[in-house]
Amino acid sequence: MMQYSSTLETSIRSRDEVEIRAGKYITGVYVRMMLGVLLTAVVAYTLVVTGAMDQILLAGGSVFALGVFILQFATVMMFRPLMQSASVGKVRALYYFYAAITGVTVGFVGMVYTAASILNVFAAAAFAFGGLAAFGHTTKRNLGVVGTFCVQALWMTIGLSLIYLLSGFVPFLRPFAQTLNITTGILGILVFSGLTAYESQQLSQSAYTLARSQASEASISLYTTSGALTMYLNFINLFFSLLRLFGDRRR
Repeated sequence: MMQYSSTLETSIRSRDEVEIRAGKYITGVYVRMMLGVLLTAVVAYTLVVTGAMDQILLAGGSVFALGVFILQFATVMMFRPLMQSASVGKVRALYYFYAAITGVTVGFVGMVYTAASILNVFAAAAFAFGGLAAFGHTTKRNLGVVGTFCVQALWMTIGLSLIYLLSGFVPFLRPFAQTLNITTGILGILVFSGLTAYESQQLSQSAYTLARSQASEASISLYTTSGALTMYLNFINLFFSLLRLFGDRRR
């Protein structure tokens, strides 16, 4: 009886240790994600306040915006392959580079929408993201079907976003610009809401796997950086999608 009690106590203690480690890893993801969001905000604020964004717009804003979009897409595509071969430091640097580049995009947004509407939409996006992430981490329901659908719909959203950007250069697309903007906003809200819940669940499962395996510091750092990028992308794109629909444009 005493041996059974000792074994049970050891099992409970081991389970508690796994819970603590997994919670620590998940917290690390969101701390790094918030650092990326902060870097994005600082870059955007600096560009707008110093007048640098005005100079960029005068020098060819549409062309520059398209270039930034392509650079962002290329950076995300590079991230997964680099995780297999590059050092932890390089992977982390690429994440912060992406966050900084996204700050340029947010700077463009700051020239189009009023500051009040940007702050209001940001607060709404943060609230929605927090609720969806919490749901993903706590639900017992398998969200795999949701994830599969949203990943497929994501490519449609990217395609529509690219067409919307091209509407600034291609005359016959201009009449459809507003419709494309609204459609992309609605689709983006659905896609990134679903991905936030699904990928939160995946993060939670991966955290427990790492916690049980006594993973190395390098593995933990790659997990937190990769997870931070994933959740950063979901949050920032949810913000952009909401802004397309509810943002107040400058007069």
